[in-house]
Amino acid sequence: MKKVLISVAVSLLAIGHVAAQESGWMLRARAVQVKMQDNGTSGLGWTAENKSLTAVDASYFLNKNVAVELLWVPSQNHAVKAAGVTQGAFAVSPHALVLQYHLTNWALVQPYLGGGINNTQYSSANFTGSKTVDRSSWGAALQIGVNFPIDKNWLINVDMKKLYSQTDIESAGVQQGTLKLNPMLTGLGVGYRF
Repeated sequence: MKKVLISVAVSLLAIGHVAAQESGWMLRARAVQVKMQDNGTSGLGWTAENKSLTAVDASYFLNKNVAVELLWVPSQNHAVKAAGVTQGAFAVSPHALVLQYHLTNWALVQPYLGGGINNTQYSSANFTGSKTVDRSSWGAALQIGVNFPIDKNWLINVDMKKLYSQTDIESAGVQQGTLKLNPMLTGLGVGYRF
């Protein structure tokens, strides 16, 4: 009986170890610096402020090297200025779905590249002159990053994403210009591989 219990326990441990290695899921949390494109706004000369915030993502590995990542960034307010004068603020909430290729043969460093799409939601516009923004923008998402494994589950992550995003500024239904945000997200954080 003792041998059977030991065999069962060893089998359960082995199954748990394999499941942990083969589940394919990875979660990461990062401190992120969001730098907006600084070339002003076509027609208005507006620029949006940069922000520091937190972001989370979930990745699923389709095989050893290929993964799909979903990025979620909480909604944050960005002030908008023209010639140093505040024109108002609005809320931005970007999300991205990226297909990645990971180089996983190196033990200490595992770089990756990714490309996909992003959707940015805009809300709570509060501009001078009763101006408004489009509610949603679709664009490309590009990514480069590296994971530094600590053990089989935990890792340190450095990641950069470029999201192509813009929104039209309107007043009384008439377009006043286009706010080209195209944010660069640079993050440092931790991850857990299940």
